[in-house]
Amino acid sequence: MKSIAILIVPVLLLVAGCATPGLIAGGGSPLSTANSAAFLDQLSSQPTVPEAQAFRGVLLMLGEDRQMTFAEAVKTLTDAGVVDANWDFDADRPITRGKLAYMFYQSCKMQGGLTLAVTGPSRRYCLRELQYRGFMAPGLPYNKVTGMEYIAVLTRADDLRHTGEVSPVLTREDMPS
Repeated sequence: MKSIAILIVPVLLLVAGCATPGLIAGGGSPLSTANSAAFLDQLSSQPTVPEAQAFRGVLLMLGEDRQMTFAEAVKTLTDAGVVDANWDFDADRPITRGKLAYMFYQSCKMQGGLTLAVTGPSRRYCLRELQYRGFMAPGLPYNKVTGMEYIAVLTRADDLRHTGEVSPVLTREDMPS
């Protein structure tokens, strides 16, 4: 009986996780109010993209262009199924490639391969799917996203949402070196 308990406890911790999910740091911070062209231009030159700005870009892509706080953006995207309510959020923390991939996978209502069909979307497997499709360059889910990378992925996702496909000109494989 003791050996069964020794096996069950680690499995429960692994499944449940150890962190408190859904914390929002900087929730009262207002999102940028710059018009979309100025916002995207400013974002493209940044070495990293804070979560608040990444969320604003996704909201713009979804047609949501109103003034709101970071906490309201988190709620809007959570309600839309674009972000996972169990994540921790921080307005000033750089967005990771895994979170970004998950957000675009969900917002574009993509259908993945076998692993995504069996396990459901996760940051790791959404990133792998977007890399496979040429949306994102190779890299790890916990790496930070640069402004240029963010704009490139946002452009591809917006193209997919509006036309149902991504122009070959926009995919990573067809870009000149």
